[in-house]
Amino acid sequence: MRRFVASAQEYKGTQIKNSTTYYYYDTADKTLYINGNGDIPNLSNSTASIPWLEWESGKIQRVVVSEGITSLGDYVFYGVQAKEFVLPTTLKRIGTYSLSLTNGMTEWNLPFGIEIIDSNAFNNCVKMKSITLPKSVKTIGDRAFASCTSLESIVIPSSVEKVGSNAFYRCTSLSSAEFASPTQKTAVGSKAFYGCTSLLNVTLPSNASCDVMSFGYNISNKVIDGFSLKVYSESQPYYYAKNNGILYSLLLSFDLNECVENPNTITSDIINDKLHYTFTPKTNQRYNIYSSGECDLKAQLYLDGKLIAESDDIDKSNSGFCFDEIMQKGKKYDIYVSSVKMTGDYSIFVYPSEISALSVYRGSLTVSAADSKQDGNKRIFLITDSMLGGFILSVSFADGQKEEIYYSRYIAGDYVKNADDQSEKPFSCGENEAHLSLKGCNASYPFTVKHSYVGEVINPTVDNDGYTLYTCVNCDDSYKADFVETTSYKVTGRFVMDEDSYGAHENNIAYSQAYITLDGRRYNVNADGTWCVRTYDDCYATVHNEYGENARLYLSVDEKGSYDYGNIALKPYDMNADGVVNAKDYLIYYYEKRDTLGDDYWQFGNNYLLRRRS
Repeated sequence: MRRFVASAQEYKGTQIKNSTTYYYYDTADKTLYINGNGDIPNLSNSTASIPWLEWESGKIQRVVVSEGITSLGDYVFYGVQAKEFVLPTTLKRIGTYSLSLTNGMTEWNLPFGIEIIDSNAFNNCVKMKSITLPKSVKTIGDRAFASCTSLESIVIPSSVEKVGSNAFYRCTSLSSAEFASPTQKTAVGSKAFYGCTSLLNVTLPSNASCDVMSFGYNISNKVIDGFSLKVYSESQPYYYAKNNGILYSLLLSFDLNECVENPNTITSDIINDKLHYTFTPKTNQRYNIYSSGECDLKAQLYLDGKLIAESDDIDKSNSGFCFDEIMQKGKKYDIYVSSVKMTGDYSIFVYPSEISALSVYRGSLTVSAADSKQDGNKRIFLITDSMLGGFILSVSFADGQKEEIYYSRYIAGDYVKNADDQSEKPFSCGENEAHLSLKGCNASYPFTVKHSYVGEVINPTVDNDGYTLYTCVNCDDSYKADFVETTSYKVTGRFVMDEDSYGAHENNIAYSQAYITLDGRRYNVNADGTWCVRTYDDCYATVHNEYGENARLYLSVDEKGSYDYGNIALKPYDMNADGVVNAKDYLIYYYEKRDTLGDDYWQFGNNYLLRRRS
C-alpha cells in the first residue's frame, strides 16, 4: 500500500492548484492525505476547484494533513464527512468554510499554534458537541461557529483578541461560554452569541468589550429570559449590561486559573490602587505565581487574611514579582498587586513549580556564519530572546499537566537558558542541534548555520591567473571566483630522443627524463615529452637532463604567434652522468633502469657506442 509522505524523493500526489501542497487518496484505508509545505491555497465551492467535493458519502473516513502545512485554504474540506482529522503542529490558519459541514466530527481538539480561525470556518457543523481552542488563537472570525447547534460549551482562550460578529450565531445547545482569564483583552463582535438560547449566564473579563447584542439576545432581538452577566464595575461589559437592561452582578476580584496568561494594564487612574487577584489550587503542591511585562510591580500573598509572603523585583533585570509557595488544595489565596509608580502592560501567570520534561514543540533557527563573534580560536553565536520569540515550548509538569507555551525568557519561576557551551562544542556550518534548559530539563531544536564568505584577492602571476579566494569565516570552506587572466605568454614544446648524439630525431620518440627551470620556477615535462612554460619577456630557460647534458633554450616572445618550439632533441643515454656514453651506461640501464624506462628505451643507444668506437 503506497503511503502519502512528505519526502520530496517519494510520491507526493496531485498538486493543489499552483502551490507546494499535494493530495493523495488511499483507497485501502479511505484516507485523504494532504502533503507538502506552506499554505493550502484558497479554493472555491465547486468540483472544478475541489476534486473530492462530490465524492460519494463515506469515501473519506480520515483526513491527515502533514507537518509543514501552515494554512487550510478556504473551502478545502468543506462538507467532508470524515470521522477523524489529523492536523499538524505547523498550522496557523483555518480558512473560510475550510471545515464547514464536517459533520462526521463530534469533537475537535485543535493543535497549539493556530492563530486565526477565519470566517465561517466551522459554520453548520451540526454534529460538533465540543471543541478545544488552543491558547494560541488570536482571531475567531465572523460566523466561525454559526449554527453549530450541538455545541455545548466553549472556552475562549486569553490569547483571543477578537471574536467576530455572529461567531456563535444560533448555537442553540451552548450552555457554557467561559473566558479563560478574568482580565483578557477580547473584543466581542456584534451578535457574537446571538440566538444562543441555552446560554443563560456569562462571566465577562474586565478588559473585554461588547458590541451590539453580543450576548443575551434571541433571534427576535429580545433579551433572553433569565439571562445575566457577571461583570467588573466600570468595565465596558458593565455598561453593556446596564445600558441594555441585562441582569448583572459585580465581581470583586480576579480569579486566576493555572497555566493561563492574565493580561492587564496599569493606567494613571489606578496607579495607586491595589488590584485583588485570587487563586484556588486544585492540588497540594508548590506553585509559582509571577508577573511579566513592562510594568514594575510588587505583590502581597495572603491566606485566611494572614500575610504569608511579599515580593518585589525578581532580580536586577526583572522588575516583576514572583511567589514560590507550597499551596493547599481548595484553599483560597489572595494576591494584592500594586505598581511601583509605573504605568504599562503586564501579565500574571500561575504554574506548578516542578517541571518533569521540556521540549520544543515548534521552532528552529537559521543564522549566517557572519552573525558569530570571534572568541579566542572559536566563533560564538549569540542567541537572543528576540530570535527565540516565535518558538513554542512544550512543558510537562510533575503533576501530570502538559502545556504548550510561547517562548518567554521567564517561565514557571525560572529563566529559560541557552544550554550550549559553544566554547567547548562550537556550531559548525550546516545543521546543528541547539539546546534550551529550564529548571534542569533540556530541549533540543534545529540550528542551521549558513556559510558567510570573505574574499581575498590573489593577483595574477607569471604562471597563474588571478582570482578572489572566498573563505567561510566559520568553517574554512572556500571557493575561487572572479578570475583575472595572467598577461604572461605561454611557450610550449616537446622533448624527443637524440637518436645519434648529433641531434637526429627522425622517429620523434618522446623523452620525459628532464625538467625546465626559469627564473627560479620549475616546470616538469609530461610523459609524452611535452612541456609548457610562461614568461612575460624574452628569456633563457635551462633544461635539466637526467641522462645527458643540460641545455639552454632561448625563448623569444617578441613576435606574435603561438610560441610553440616543436620537437627538441635531448641526449638520453648518459646513465652515470660522466659526459660519455659507453658500456657502463648500458649496464646501468640494463640492470637498474630497464624496469622503469622500458625494454625499448635503449633502441638508439648502440648508435652512441658505435660512433664512439669509430
